[in-house]
Amino acid sequence: MIYLLLAALIWGSSFIAGKYSYAMFDPAITVQLRLAIAAIFSVPSFLPAYRKIPTRLVKKMWLIAWLVFPAVFMLQFIGLSFTSAASAVTMLGAEPLITVLVGVLFFKQRLKLIDILFGIVAFIGVALVVLGSEEQGDVSLLGCLMVLSGGFIFAFCLYMSKDVMKELKPVEFTNILIVLGTVTCVPMTLLFTQNWQINPSSEGIWGILYLSVGCTWLAYILWNKGLQDVSANISAIFSALEPVFGVFLALLILGEQLSLVTAIGVALVIFSAMGSTLLPIWFRKWTRPKLN
Repeated sequence: MIYLLLAALIWGSSFIAGKYSYAMFDPAITVQLRLAIAAIFSVPSFLPAYRKIPTRLVKKMWLIAWLVFPAVFMLQFIGLSFTSAASAVTMLGAEPLITVLVGVLFFKQRLKLIDILFGIVAFIGVALVVLGSEEQGDVSLLGCLMVLSGGFIFAFCLYMSKDVMKELKPVEFTNILIVLGTVTCVPMTLLFTQNWQINPSSEGIWGILYLSVGCTWLAYILWNKGLQDVSANISAIFSALEPVFGVFLALLILGEQLSLVTAIGVALVIFSAMGSTLLPIWFRKWTRPKLN
């Protein structure tokens, strides 16, 4: 389980690294470089893995790769440029509930009462995060909405990619996504980059290297390795820890501050993420028939 814990910690710190990289690069360039550097590690195994994709699923794989990396990353990291790292990572706490909502709306999944209740709590929490920080000026509604939009696209891709993942190993699937994502990101980088000037700084270099090697390549390797030893339920718990780590690190490393109302909002979003993940597991555990 240590691998899952490390992966969640690395992903939770990605927005902090993003803030540092902005000292050197435009957000869109940050995304492109993040993928390009990570692709260096994925290229050696790309072609053998790509050949395993059934012909009927090749176009779908390109679409998933574009959505998972360029589209999601552009929304999240351009959104991050408008708002604080703590508020951005708090939006990630709503992803478990967003995944449920997408499943209900587009993939005929059943909506449960617990999902409705925690969804309401998460919505209130998100509203408080934005409204409570208006006076401080460090949280942007636009930035938060962009990060949330990235979460919706990512959740949509989780359902879309099920048939493709049946044909590939997790590491193969990840390497293909990174390489194809790097290629499909180029047009978006050309379209959304507003400042092509590069301001060299040690913070920017370390930030982009951490995003590329740590958050995009190493974290996925750790996550896939950890999944081999635990159930999907346990992995969901560690995934829900991502916003906890992210908010804590934003306060500790970046020195960001939260107003009381914003802090309550953050707590509600994290509570909804943890509750929607843990309660179903506990419920199944205690209602499972015991064998004599």
